[in-house]
Amino acid sequence: MSQDSDLVILTQNIWGGVALWERRRTMLARLIGDLRPGVIGLQEVHAQGASGDLGQAGELSRLAGGYRAWFAPGRVAASGECEGVALLCREDIEVLDHSVEALTLDRDDPFERDSQRVVLRAAIRHAGAVIDVLVTHLSLSKRARARTVRELVSFAAREREKSRSLGAVLMGDFNALPSEEAVCYLQASAGGASWLDAWTQAHPGKAGGTWPAGLPLRRIDYVFVQPGQGWAITRCERAPFSGSDHHGVVAWLRLGERRA
Repeated sequence: MSQDSDLVILTQNIWGGVALWERRRTMLARLIGDLRPGVIGLQEVHAQGASGDLGQAGELSRLAGGYRAWFAPGRVAASGECEGVALLCREDIEVLDHSVEALTLDRDDPFERDSQRVVLRAAIRHAGAVIDVLVTHLSLSKRARARTVRELVSFAAREREKSRSLGAVLMGDFNALPSEEAVCYLQASAGGASWLDAWTQAHPGKAGGTWPAGLPLRRIDYVFVQPGQGWAITRCERAPFSGSDHHGVVAWLRLGERRA
C-alpha cells in the first residue's frame, strides 16, 4: 500500500524528433496518468527556441494534467529548434529551486560533434524531506560518457551541498550498459556517496533491457538513488510501451517517517 512518504520516479526517453508525435504524446500522457509519478525525467525533448519554450515537455504536462515542467536545451540548431531534457513535477510537490549544467563537448569526437549534453536538477520537498532530482541524457560516444559522468557526479555533489538535501535521484538515458565504465563509476564510492541502481536493487541478476522497445536487449535507461537515512527502494519496473523506442523505468522510493 502506498504511504505519504512514497515517491514514484519515472524516467522516459520520449523519442521527440520522430514522426507521429501527436499520437505518441497521447500514449505518453496515458502512461503518466496511470502511474501518477511524483517526478518525471524526460529525454529527447524537442522545443522551438532555447529560451522559455517548454515544447513537448509543456505539452505532456498539460495533457497529463497536474504537473509543472522545466526544460533544459542541449543541442540547439541554427533554426532555433532544440533538443534537451525536462523534469515534470506533480503540482502537490514543492519545488524549491532548479539549475542546469552543460557537460563538456569534444567537437573532434565524431560521436559527439555538436550534440551538446546537459543535466537538469531540481530540489524538491516531499514528505518533509528535501531531495535533489536530476535528469540527463549522455552522449553516444563512450569516451564522452566516461568523461562527463565525472562532471555529472561533481555537479550533483555541489548542488546537494547547497540544498542540504537528505538524498538524491539521478535518472535518464545513459546510452551505456551496466558494465560500462560510466555506470560503474556512478556506483563506486565517490566521496562516500555512491549511487544505487534501482533496477539492480529490486531485480538482482535480471537483465531488464530498455532498448529497443520492440526487443529490449540493452539496458541503457536508469534510475539511480543516493538514499537518505531510512530510505528504501521498494520496487523498480520497466514502464509499459508508450510510443517511444525506449521503455521507461519506474522506481518506488519509501523515504521513512514524515519529518517535521
